[in-house]
Parts: sequence; structure tokens; C-alpha cells
Amino acid sequence: MAASRSEQSGKSGPPEPARRPSRAKASYRRLTPDERRDQILRVARRMFTEVPYADVSTAAIARETGVQRGLIHYYFGTKRELFLKVVQGLTATAAVQAPPPDERLTLPETVELCVNLFLDTAEANAVTWFAALDAEGFGQDPELLRIVNRFRDQTVEHMLAVMRVPEPTDTLRAVLRVYSGLADAATRQWLQEKTLDRDQVHTLLARSLLSMVTDIAPALEKH
Repeated sequence: MAASRSEQSGKSGPPEPARRPSRAKASYRRLTPDERRDQILRVARRMFTEVPYADVSTAAIARETGVQRGLIHYYFGTKRELFLKVVQGLTATAAVQAPPPDERLTLPETVELCVNLFLDTAEANAVTWFAALDAEGFGQDPELLRIVNRFRDQTVEHMLAVMRVPEPTDTLRAVLRVYSGLADAATRQWLQEKTLDRDQVHTLLARSLLSMVTDIAPALEKH
């Protein structure tokens, strides 16, 4: 019979207990109110981006977040108010992503950069953005329209800065607001109607913007 380990070592005493694999204690930290609010917003933005407004419920958002539905209403109120916060966040993110003025780029290169960034943002947030434009699900909501129009105005001012227009006129600003409507219509044909592809929309928007700034707006100034 093989000698035990205690006999082999010449020591007597009880056998050593078998070692158990150590378990890391599960760490849990209660989220702060701001962290919980941000978590709900992230889930809501994803759901509103993937699913039409009418098909999203606060109950579904609560399930995805792992909280009670009452907490959604506590932080944001109604589904409409939560959607408004999502759209505000979307427009703020788009503004942050806009490129700064770069004197190394020519005007055509700057236009190409702006259009590419716009198309990237539109593609990533198509459902939410079109719902905001249409005020889908709850009629022409005045607060939502204010958010969208404020974003349009901010976009026009940033485009003027990026294109390094030294003294923009009211006419040029009006032309760029018209361009924003063209951009929305073009992306709708691409992402919703599927009548144009991205390359076609890029060509349409880039050439239109360049023409509006260098040709159409100056021509209108003469009238």
C-alpha cells in the first residue's frame, strides 16, 4: 500500500483539507441617479433608432434597461418627453462630430468632408431622425419642431464656419436652410425609399452645396 503524504514526510496529524478554487466576490454597485438616467437614455436611443416611434413603449424600454417602468416616468415623464431628450442628444452629438475649420482644405474638399459626415450620421440614426422630422406618432409637436429647427440653424452657422465664409449674408443663410431640406429629402430617398444609393446621394448633395455657395447665392445677391 502506498504511504500517505504524512507518513512520507514523517509527520503525523490529520490530512490537509482539499483546496477549493477561490471565488471572486461578485461586485455590485448601485448606480447614481445620473448614471441610471444616462443608462435609460442609451437604451431609449437604441430602441428609437431601431424601431419606429409608435412601436416603442416605456414598458419595453424599462425591460431592456432592467428597471421598473415607474422609474422611466420618474426621470423623464411620458414617452414623448423621453423621445424629445433622445432627439436633443442626437442633435448635440451631431454638432460635436462636425469638423472644425481647416485652412488646408479647399472649398470642394471641405464640402466633401461635410457631406460624408452628414451621411454617416443620417445612416446611423435614420429611424430616430425621420421620426423627428415627421413628428411621427404624436402630430406636429411644437417642442420637437423647435429642437429640429434649432439644430438646422446651428448646422447652417457651422457650415458657414467650416467653409470659412468671412461675412455670410442673410441670403446665403436662407440658401443653406433650403439646402438642409434638400439633404433631408435626399437621405429619405436613400434610406427609406431606396431609390438612390449612398454614392448618388453624396454626389447630389456635394455638387448642390458647392453650386449653392459659389454660384446660386451670389446670383441671388444681385437681385
